[in-house]
Amino acid sequence: MRSLQISHIVLTSKDVADVLFEHLKTYDNYDHMMKVFVRSAKKYSACASRNQGGNLGFLEVHTSAPELYEAAMKAPARKLQGPVHTRFGYHIFVITDEEEMGDTGIDGVNVPSLGVGDGTL
Repeated sequence: MRSLQISHIVLTSKDVADVLFEHLKTYDNYDHMMKVFVRSAKKYSACASRNQGGNLGFLEVHTSAPELYEAAMKAPARKLQGPVHTRFGYHIFVITDEEEMGDTGIDGVNVPSLGVGDGTL
């Protein structure tokens, strides 16, 4: 499973989302595209994350926009994606960071037995 940091722009119109998506796709350089993405998020996004340039941080499994979560899980990092329709609008997004999630052992699976030995309760 992947842990994904995501930035997005939420737009209320599919037509506007399509136009902005096509514009952002014209940038060959990721860093330049992200500068324009951040400026666009601050100017046009309908989400409060616009104040952070669209940065949502790491996505939660039980997000209020499951369509966005599902699309992000299938998407490669550092590639513009979208528009994805949710109840909030049309999301244009980029996975800005990715970490592999592994077993941390906190569920007790990796903890040795606490009993004294055979036959103890």
